[in-house]
Formats: sequence, C-alpha cells, structure tokens
Amino acid sequence: MHTIEDLNHEARELLNGAIDLHAHAAPDPFAERKMDARELVAAASEAGMAGVVLKSHEYPTEPLAWALNSEFDAIKVHGAIALDHGVGGLNPDALETALRIGTRVVWMPTFDSVWSRDTFGRFNSKGSPITILNETGALKPVIHELLDLISDHSALLCTGHLSPAETSLLVETARQRDIRTIVTHATAFGIPLEVQQRAAELGAFVEQCGNVLFRNDPEKPTQAIVDEVAAIGAEHIVLSTDLGQVDNPPPPFGFGLWIQCFLDSGFSNAEVLRMVQQNPKHALNEA
Repeated sequence: MHTIEDLNHEARELLNGAIDLHAHAAPDPFAERKMDARELVAAASEAGMAGVVLKSHEYPTEPLAWALNSEFDAIKVHGAIALDHGVGGLNPDALETALRIGTRVVWMPTFDSVWSRDTFGRFNSKGSPITILNETGALKPVIHELLDLISDHSALLCTGHLSPAETSLLVETARQRDIRTIVTHATAFGIPLEVQQRAAELGAFVEQCGNVLFRNDPEKPTQAIVDEVAAIGAEHIVLSTDLGQVDNPPPPFGFGLWIQCFLDSGFSNAEVLRMVQQNPKHALNEA
C-alpha cells in the first residue's frame, strides 16, 4: 500500500496545509468506503493537511465533524449536507437544521438530480429525480428560500450534479447574493468550459476532482481538466479529491497524487498552493 512518503517532495510540501473540500468516508448506507470518517481524518492530519470536508449523498455529516473536531486539534473537519432524497430533497427545514448545528457546506442535489439520473442512471434512491427549475426554466421558489438560508448562515454553496443550464442560472443568482459558490467537479461532469469561465468571472470557484486519475475507462478526462484549469486560471480553481471509494487510494494519498499531476503538467508551486490551500480557505470563509 502506498503512503504519503511515496509522493515527491514538492507534492508532500503542498499537501501539508491543503484542504480537501470533497471526500467520502464510512458510515455510508449504500457504498463501501475506503476508510471510516475517523480513519480519514487521522490520515489527513498525519499528512499535515489543514482541513477536510466530509461528504455524504444521504445524510448531514456535521455531527461526525463535531465529534472528530473534539478529538483532533491539528486539522479542521467540516460537515456538509447534500439536498438529495435522504434529507427530503430541496428541503428548507432539513437545511436550516443542518446550518443551525454548524454545517457550512451545502450541495445542491447530486445523484438524485434529473441530470445525474439521466447521465448515470438511478443511484439508490427511489424518489423522483430533482430539478431546481420550474416549467418555464426559472429557479423554483424553494431555491430562493434555500439560498436565503445559505446566505444568512454564511455557508458555501456547491452546485452538485446539476445540468449546465441549472448550474449557470444557480451560479448567477447565488453570486448576485454574494454567496460563496463552487461549480462541483466541473469538467468530469460535463460542465462546458464557457460555463466554467462565466462562473469564474462572477467570482465563483471551479472544482476539479482527483478521482479521475484512478478511472479505468480510456475516456478519463485528466488532460481535459488540466487544459481547462490552464484556460480559466489557478486563481479560480479548487482542487479536491472526491475520493473514498473502496478501490481507490485513501483520499490524502490521492490528493498528493493530484497535486503531483498538476506539478508534472507545468503548474508552478505557487499556482498549486493557490488551488489546494488558499482558494479552499477562501471558499470556507477562513482566509
């Protein structure tokens, strides 16, 4: 099994102080995970990382984060909520409850979104696929209610698995409210470059996830991601992992390999530092 020491020196140095805004861990009701939440945080802390966001598609993770923060002093664990059917979908009551106990990262629907179901098929939930748009193509009224809550609690909005059209309208509206916003794993999930660029112009961050390094399919978009990051500029990018799958490396080691990928692709240490440390801090309102 590979360890952090197998990374090159530059990657280890940049991993020290990095924040992974998108990592998965057990317990998970449907998927086997590489590590449980405590193991993940312990490994990230040992690697010198400054923070990690625990993501579940099914339940709010802030209680886990709260418990782990009482145990680990050298790393900040952040809880999150994804507005899938596990929490009632586009549910202001569930969101307000999560925010009131400290949740500061909110994903719009992921595997339960219409676009995700159409692209990847149904994933676990039997509920109807979710769209954030009404029949005229405008945002549903409940989305404005959700954005009000996110704004009131100074939380971070992530777009989840929305279509390019939904993503564009959501980012435009959120940024008008000065809500810190991230376009979730943009290139790998088919968000066109022009949508990413417009989001960056509006002051949103664009996320690119390192789990693509470990796909077996020949169409894995690693080079496309590198090219689109170069086109947009490091100042607008957050690199995270979306790791935690049982067949993939542990998220901290995978993060190091993702860092190494960008260094090998010609990005400077300062650019990578911006994408894995400074921008994530700003997204979490910790800069």
